[in-house]
Parts: sequence; structure tokens; C-alpha cells
Amino acid sequence: MKKFSYFLVLSVVLFQTGSAQKDISAISIKIRQQIFEEISEQELLKNTVAYLPLIKGDGSWPDIDYTNTAITKWPPGQHLERVKSLAVAFVKEGSVYNTNSSVWDAVVKALSFWYRANPKSQNWWHNEIATPQSLGEIMLLMQSATRPLPADLQHNLVQRMKQGNVFEKTGANKLDIALHIIYRACITNDAALMDTAVSQAFYPIAYTTGEGLQYDYSYLQHGAQLQISSYGLVFLSGEYKVASWMQGTAYALKGEQLKLLNQYFLHSFLPAIRGRYIDFNTEGRGISRKDILDKAGLAVPGKINSLLEMAKAVSPENAALIDAAMQRISQQQLPGYGLISKHTHFWKADYTQHIRPAYSFNVRTVSDRTKRTETGNKENLSGKFLADGSTNIQRSGKEYFNIMPLWEWDKIPGITARDFADDQLTTVQWGETGSTGFVGGVSDNLFGASCYEMNYNGVSVKKAWFFFDKEVVCLGAGISSNADENIITSINQSWLNGKIVASENDKTVSIKKENNYAALQWLWHDSIGYYFPSPQNITVTNKTQTGSWFKINGSGLKETTEGKVFKLWLNHGVKPADSSYSYIVVPGVSTDEMAKYKRDEISIIVNTDSVQAVQHCGLKQLQIVFYKAGTVTGKDMKVKADKPCVILLSLSANTITVADPYQKSSELVVTIKKQDAEKKIICQLPGGNFSGSSVSFKIE
Repeated sequence: MKKFSYFLVLSVVLFQTGSAQKDISAISIKIRQQIFEEISEQELLKNTVAYLPLIKGDGSWPDIDYTNTAITKWPPGQHLERVKSLAVAFVKEGSVYNTNSSVWDAVVKALSFWYRANPKSQNWWHNEIATPQSLGEIMLLMQSATRPLPADLQHNLVQRMKQGNVFEKTGANKLDIALHIIYRACITNDAALMDTAVSQAFYPIAYTTGEGLQYDYSYLQHGAQLQISSYGLVFLSGEYKVASWMQGTAYALKGEQLKLLNQYFLHSFLPAIRGRYIDFNTEGRGISRKDILDKAGLAVPGKINSLLEMAKAVSPENAALIDAAMQRISQQQLPGYGLISKHTHFWKADYTQHIRPAYSFNVRTVSDRTKRTETGNKENLSGKFLADGSTNIQRSGKEYFNIMPLWEWDKIPGITARDFADDQLTTVQWGETGSTGFVGGVSDNLFGASCYEMNYNGVSVKKAWFFFDKEVVCLGAGISSNADENIITSINQSWLNGKIVASENDKTVSIKKENNYAALQWLWHDSIGYYFPSPQNITVTNKTQTGSWFKINGSGLKETTEGKVFKLWLNHGVKPADSSYSYIVVPGVSTDEMAKYKRDEISIIVNTDSVQAVQHCGLKQLQIVFYKAGTVTGKDMKVKADKPCVILLSLSANTITVADPYQKSSELVVTIKKQDAEKKIICQLPGGNFSGSSVSFKIE
């Protein structure tokens, strides 16, 4: 019996071991397939012809400075990129250089040189993530070759790959290190190492109060800093990549983790993309990188390693939503194709998305719970005011694509700031914590209101946005400053696209270069209307602006770039005291429609530093920001709140939705009086990780 038990246990162990080895082999094949797809046949041939003749006898290339320790665009990294391309040429079936001995010699020489030279960057990311990932991919490729790498060289490089502490890192950085551990497990055929690597790779797919995926489905990294794209995209791409490798094996992603990943991808990340271009607010310091907003590469139909194809392979039940996004991003369909109207306020990130088939209108703010958009590694040098209510208003999606070198950075769309003669440098590295607590928003998933109590850089203002179907009402109150500069509120600063039409005193004119107005009624540009309910000091320009990527990013191109820019802003004067503004953005209209726009259904009830409120009679909604306890009298009702809050009252749905921007209260009492009837609603507010989120109550 003991002998039988021994053989039974041994058989189970051998079966499990054999199953694990089979899984590792299948994973290795999938990884190689994705690597093959990264380089086209034409590019492969071009690279090999270029790199092969120039490699020196010691395995180096003469045009690469291996002593360079740059933080970004690290020159030695090109070495491994070239070796990887040569490895693909050597092992890929059908390649002209398949099994070519000269290519094999070049790969071995180049890897041997790398091991001896051991180049280092001042940026830990290159040393602990990029380099071991590249080494792993090269060795995985050569593992399938008819002539493998010398055993001692592979052993040495595998040891060199042991960089970074996967257990200490968080979010996208943890995932990136786990990726090269997966490569190492495949190379060494180590099932125990694969268990650890996959566990750590999928570990970030969980709610966290630190860096990573938040309870509101935003993504924060480098502290509490909005990174829905940037690090959030690294997270998504890496997780779906690993999940696609693990499909059909014992390591497959499933259950709650798969649901969380899909939720973030479908309902936070994809809505930030309009057409093929993502909201500039979501890119972190990457906003200063050329072409960063273009996400066409994520949606290449049929390309197995494009993000959307990987997501669809991992979750085929979401194919319809992903295919619609694929067609928008690849521009096979219009930017609004397949979009569903939705409104989301991310209370953990101080960020709002308002999505309609006709447009997107998103807002970025900052509180004493979150961080401003960072500068670091000499990137985003001028983004000091990016978090001060910047508004991303998109129709086609390309309104802001690569405009950043030309931007006047104290006139970022939506912000209120001092009008400096020159762009101000961001002085605090890696994200500056916000300075106020009353920042937040209310949402019933379709409509909502957001607010930002700003007190920064010598300017204070209460800013609020009220989101409806066809328009967004933008209000500011309590604007005060003792600074010497003129205080402005930027309405938009985008690429000029066609004519600019304005109406003052019922006379319609086309804008030439620059105009100042004291009583502008409305203005139209690029299918977006701007309506002004009251006379305000307004400036609009249509001029060529110049700049360079180097000016905003120390690794950018120094060449001067230029283009025509549409710029629209409000002037509040020098040292204003309790000034205000109001404007309504009406996307998706013609000039004729704008001329007829009367905002009959919209009433700005009040706009003070105590309360801001807008009523939409057509939608039967009253949206209110109470900066302190008070009462608002609408057209046919009174609403009283016993403490600061944001309220969305929907009479059509018989609901009241509330939120606490301070994220401190447990209870809110709202009293609604209509005609002779009065209703007191005691609202229990969410706490813990959901403090600041919206909660709805039925009313009669």
C-alpha cells in the first residue's frame, strides 16, 4: 500500500510538472508570436541590412555612446533594440536571414558585448525594466532557434536580468518587472518562478488606496495623481498582454480580477479617447511628448498585440463595445460611432468625463487629496496650471493634437490664472499636492455638476461646470487676486480650423487676427459655439504661434514649430475683487444654429462665491453647488442644504443625487419646497473609500 501511495503521489507530481511545462511552452510560443508581429517584413529587412555590416568585432555599434547615462531617450537602449531585430530576422520562418550564420554571430557578439559593458542609465526604469525586458525577449526568440545561444552566455544574461524588486513596486511598475520575470521563467522553464511572476503581474488588478486602480475606476500613480493614460495605459497593455499569453493555461486571468480590468478599460480609459486622440488631461507629464495623444496604434484590426485585439481575445463577450471603439480609433467610423451618453465624476482623481455622441467635455482639477500634473525627467516643464480646471473639449478629437509646443501655458483651456508675459516653469518635481478641499462633483451617470474651489499662485476663484445634453454651463465667482498681472479665464486654445464667427449687438462678423469685445453675444469656431449670457471683457485671437518641443520637454526636438491657433479668453483685470464669469459651451452646431441659440431652457439662477446653480427647464433639472449651507430659489422651487455639497435634482426622474466635495460628512439634510409642499430628505453619505461619491434618493 505504501508503494502504491508513493507511485500515486509521484504520478500526480509528474503530471502537474508536465502540465506546467506544457503551459510554459505554450506561453513562450505566444510571446514570440507577438514579438514577430511588432516588426514588419519590410522593416526587418531594412534593419538587418543597416545593422549587420556596421557591427564591430567587439559586438558594439560605432554610432552608439555606451557611456551615456541619459534619463530619457537613453542611447545604449538602441543596442538591444537592434539585437532584438536581428534575433527576429534569424529565427522567424520566411525571413531572408532565417538561420543565417552571420546574423547568429552578430547576435552573440552583441549580447556578449552588452554583458561585458553593462551600460547604466541614471533612470532606474531603464536599468530595472527596459533592459531586462529586452534581454528576456531576445533570449526567448533565440530559444526557438535551430542554433541556440551559447549556454554560458545565456546563463550570464539570465542572471543579469534579475533587476528590480517586484514585491516592493506598485501599479504599472510592479507589472513591468513581473513581465521580465515571466520571460525569465520561460527561458529557464521554471514553473515555480512562473507562479510568482504571474501572481505579481495580476496583483495590481485590485482596488487600492495607494498607487494603481482606484475605487472610482480611475488610475493614480506617483502619488494621488491622475494617470488614466500614461501609467494607466502601461497597466492596461501589460495586463491584457499577460492575460492573452495565459489564456488556455492554468495561469489564466478570470473572475473578479478580469471584471475589474475590463471595467477600467471599457468605462474609464476608452471614453477618454475621442476618435483616435485621447484627452490631454490623462497623459500626466507625457503631455509634453510629440504624438502622445494619438492612440491609433492601440486599435489595429487583426494585429494580435494591439491593445483592443488583446482585450477582445481575453474577453470576447465585450466584442461589440471593443469593435465599435476599434472603428472609431482606426477612423473607419466617425468619432461618435457607438458611443453611449454617460457622465462620470472620478472622486478619487478629481476628474470628470462628460461623453456624448456629438462631443466630449472633460475637466481636470486638484484638491489637497490629490496631486497636480507632475514635472520630472525634464518633461512637462510648463504644465504648472494644468490641474486648475483644464477642459478638454473635443468633437473630431484632433483639436489639441501636438499643439502643446505652441500653447500659451497660462491659457490652457478652462483655467483661471495670471496672464504672464512668459510661460511659467513647474518648480515642484513629481507632482505638487493641491491646496483646497472643496473639490468634487455629483453624477447620476448621465448628467452632473463639478466644482473646484481654487486658491493657487495668488489667484482664488470658485469654478463650476454644469453638464447637460447639448451644452455645458461654465461659471466662476469670487475671483480675487493681488497679483500685478491681468487675471484671465481661458475658454479654449486649440488649432485653428476654418473661420471664426462672432456676434455683438446682433451683428455677425468674422474674426481677423485679434479682437476685444465688451458685449459679445456668442462666438463660433470649428463646430463649437460659445454663448455669453452677460456682457464680459473678451479677447479672441487667430494668430500664428511658435514654439518647440524642447521648450516643454528637455528631450524634445529643438527645431521651431509653428501653426495657427484659435484662442478665446475672458479678462478680469488687474487685482480683481469678487469678480465672476459665465459662458455656455454648445458643441456640434452650425453658425446658423448658434445664431438662433437663445438658451431659453437654461437659467443661471445664481453665481456667487457662496452658491452656484443652473436650472434646465427642458430636462427638468436643477444643479447646485453649495459652498456653504444655504438656500437656492429656482423658477418653481426652493432647495435648502444644511452644509456644503453638490446637488442634482431631477424632477423627471423624481430623484435627488448628492455628493460631498470635502469628503468628510456622513449626513446631509436637503429640504425641497415646491408651491405649498415641503419635503425634507436626510441623505446618508458614503464613507470610507467611497467618500465623495454620489448617492441618489427617490423623492415624491
